[in-house]
Parts: sequence; structure tokens; C-alpha cells
Amino acid sequence: MIAEASALVAADPQTILEFVLDFRQYAEVDPKFVRVVSVDGPDDIGRGSVRFWGRMRGLPPAPDRQDFVLDRWTGITFTGAARQPARFIFGFVGRFECTPTAGGTNVVHRYEFRFRWPFRMIERINASWLQRQIEREVADIAARFAP
Repeated sequence: MIAEASALVAADPQTILEFVLDFRQYAEVDPKFVRVVSVDGPDDIGRGSVRFWGRMRGLPPAPDRQDFVLDRWTGITFTGAARQPARFIFGFVGRFECTPTAGGTNVVHRYEFRFRWPFRMIERINASWLQRQIEREVADIAARFAP
């Protein structure tokens, strides 16, 4: 299942990606974050991880860890870390791409969830919900930096 949305944001890519990396602040625009537990990184080459409690429609809140790689300052990729309870249910990759434009930065945000059997029924009930969530996230990011 893939969900994607984009928006023109009145900020430079570094400012936007620093906001995304401030996970406690980012949780204000992403309701899937219940509570951020810890953040490691990014290190000198842009690698790090975030531990948090997350929620998805149809599932109780659960602990998770996502590893990330920051491409300074063009994008960031999140990957669901191995050996986490959520990996028994789904695999995850998320990406932010930031492209400078004359009016700010074009931000493209994308999720890819791959639900495992027998949880594929949850994938079907989450598809439209996740699309609405990602559209709301990028709209809220744009609103946060609106002049």
C-alpha cells in the first residue's frame, strides 16, 4: 500500500527536514506518533533512529523503531527496523523529498506499507485513511511555515 502527497512549503529544505527530525514537534502534525521515547542521530553521515509508540487504524498503540538516513538537505528515508513488534504485522518505508523552488520548497512525502498475511485485511481498511493522513501531514507542514 502506497500513500503520497506533496505541497509547496515556504521554507528552505534544511528548515523543513530539521522540523521532521524534531520528532516530538513533528508528532504535532503526525497523529500516528503517540509518544516519542528516544532519538539517536543523525550522525556525521546522516544515520539515526527513533523509538516511539505509534498507532494505526485498527491496531492498538505499539512500540516501534524506525531507522533513518538523512540526505543533507534534500531528503530523508525512514525504514521500519527489524525485530520490532510492528514488523510482525507490516514492513514500512517512508520518504521526504525536498526540492527548492522559486516560491519555497516542493515537499513530497511518501509511505509504503507492506502488510503480512494474515494482516492484509488491515491494509485494506487503512488505505484511504493513510492517504488522508499523509495529505493532512503535508498540508499541516505547509501551514506551519506559511508567511
